[in-house]
Amino acid sequence: NLFNNNNYQNEHNAPLADKLRPKTLDDFFGQELILKNNSLLRNAIVYDKLSNFIFSGPPGVGKTTLIEIISSHTRSKLIKLNAVLSSIKELRAEISNAKERLIKTNRKTIIFIDEVHRFNAIQQDALLPSIENGTITFIGATTENPFFAVNKALISRSRIFRLLPLEEKDLKKIIEKVINYYRNLQNPKTIKITEEAINHLIQFSNGDARTLINSLEMSVGITNENEAKDIIINLSIAEDS
Repeated sequence: NLFNNNNYQNEHNAPLADKLRPKTLDDFFGQELILKNNSLLRNAIVYDKLSNFIFSGPPGVGKTTLIEIISSHTRSKLIKLNAVLSSIKELRAEISNAKERLIKTNRKTIIFIDEVHRFNAIQQDALLPSIENGTITFIGATTENPFFAVNKALISRSRIFRLLPLEEKDLKKIIEKVINYYRNLQNPKTIKITEEAINHLIQFSNGDARTLINSLEMSVGITNENEAKDIIINLSIAEDS
């Protein structure tokens, strides 16, 4: 019960952007170029035929969301590490676990490295042999240009997918998703946004879904209901948030 309560509190207190994170490719907005029907990446995720990938793109365009969707589709064990925060000891332990897992259960392991451009030489030396012999599948994410920022040995063993800033049509869908979220709460809120506010929020977000959702969440939080019990987000509120 204690753990269940803690999980509930964590979910309840999570930022709205995390609560609304897509769980399936059908709910994923943007990146049609690499995720269209029968594309290499889409089929690799859907049919669990993943190889070594690097996702490159600015913040808030779906790199981490794709990892979560991969996690829900794959039979492999997915381990998430951060190139800056994870120690070499932790990395080697996960590689050792992957070897044991493969031998005992024939279950593969995907190691996801966030901020892979921050990988140092020692981390790379620990990882490369396991990629080469198939002990692990490697997926990295970076906000940098991988051809300049990521080690060439990892580049040569990976397929690079470039994620682009979200387009206006995708950001408008996200705004509608936020409105529907509040509409369907146990204590629902009716959110109405003026066209000027929508345009400002989209322009300010600069193709970043997380920035857009955070701004909308702030807008709702600082705006009182009117007499009709509606929350009206106008340009002034959008600018403040």
